[in-house]
Amino acid sequence: DRSLVEKFLQSCIDSLKSDATRKMLKNCSSVRPGVKLVELQQGIWDDVGVSAEDGRRAIGMIERLYLDDQEALLALRNEFSNSMDMTYLQCLNDRRPKSLEKKAKMPKNTVLEFLDACNVKLDMPEIRERLSQHISETGSMPESLINEVHGEVMELLGFDRVHGQRCFEQLGSTQQYANDRELAMSFARWRGKTSNVCLMLLNDYRKGGGELHVDEEVGNKLVKVQAKEGLDAMSLEERTALLEKHAKKVNIFRGLPDDGRKRYLDRLGGQEKLELTQTEILMVTLVQNHQQKKPQASDGQSE
Repeated sequence: DRSLVEKFLQSCIDSLKSDATRKMLKNCSSVRPGVKLVELQQGIWDDVGVSAEDGRRAIGMIERLYLDDQEALLALRNEFSNSMDMTYLQCLNDRRPKSLEKKAKMPKNTVLEFLDACNVKLDMPEIRERLSQHISETGSMPESLINEVHGEVMELLGFDRVHGQRCFEQLGSTQQYANDRELAMSFARWRGKTSNVCLMLLNDYRKGGGELHVDEEVGNKLVKVQAKEGLDAMSLEERTALLEKHAKKVNIFRGLPDDGRKRYLDRLGGQEKLELTQTEILMVTLVQNHQQKKPQASDGQSE
């Protein structure tokens, strides 16, 4: 029901902007803000009379569920998302310790908060603007600015930025990431988010006529970004023609050792490399779709 989705979003926005919610989040300092924000949403879904799972699914599918009347809902969803981010960061600022830790080991919950807060920060318009400005001035990965953001978040959580970075490096060297599923997943999201944001901004700068100055690794990642963009704009017929043209080349390429792949790519022009990458993405997608359908087919046969 469209009215229930609208009611949930508006109720969440009103609650997130309230002084009562800010006070509640500040006073529950022993609980991570994200946990309390999930509880807040759960309570509102209960009030609306919809399960949280069904509600989240409806919000994620607004474009498909409400084809004729989605503009207002999309605007509300965007305001809801922004309000969640702002409330989360406001909570961290309200809880900011009065002094910076320079000696103690960083607790796991602080590590998790750091990773989540960095991800939220990267969605802030002012941070995106700083990153874009750096790229427009240098044409390179904004690593120094990313490190600045990390330092700002460290201090927001009460850790001296130099000491916090040292704790982070020590944590990685102990393989705790690999042995702790929650940490490993959060770390992977953090790395992926940082990489995706930087690549998107670099690609935007390139499309606007800017000249990039990046290393080979970043250059190859940008080719994948371009390839995915190109595929999204292709018709089914164009994708089929691309597969027919390059499938054999991709199979040969994937059978080469790493150094052989590098030499092969070095011989290709920009357009050839782009089409090869697009074909490889298509082939991987086809295999994944086939594997996902296998269990369904088996279930159907067993009935």
